[in-house]
Amino acid sequence: PDPPAAPTAPLTTCDIARPTLSILGPEAMQLGLIHVEPPKSLTADFFEVTLILDPPSADAWATFTAAHLKDHMAFVRDNLVLEAPIIEDQVTSGRIALTTQTVQGAAQLAQLAGRPG
Repeated sequence: PDPPAAPTAPLTTCDIARPTLSILGPEAMQLGLIHVEPPKSLTADFFEVTLILDPPSADAWATFTAAHLKDHMAFVRDNLVLEAPIIEDQVTSGRIALTTQTVQGAAQLAQLAGRPG
């Protein structure tokens, strides 16, 4: 992987599969994870990976999601966009559910998200 971008610098990067190029603003926050749950099947076409945040990150995420409804949020690891969902609602549970369309994508997402930084 490329060296990490400075948190105050914009980042031009791609997603895990590499077909989508993203230009991201400076880093908004770093989240501390307690656990990454194994992928689970939602339907035949969607799989979910749940990230469980530590208490300070859960509080910060709740505040951030309340202030950024309908905004895209990129989850970045090793300068790659893991997922870039739209924030639909404030998240107060301390859990972030990310979805992918393949079991392989879900497994890769869980592995990258759960790896120590």
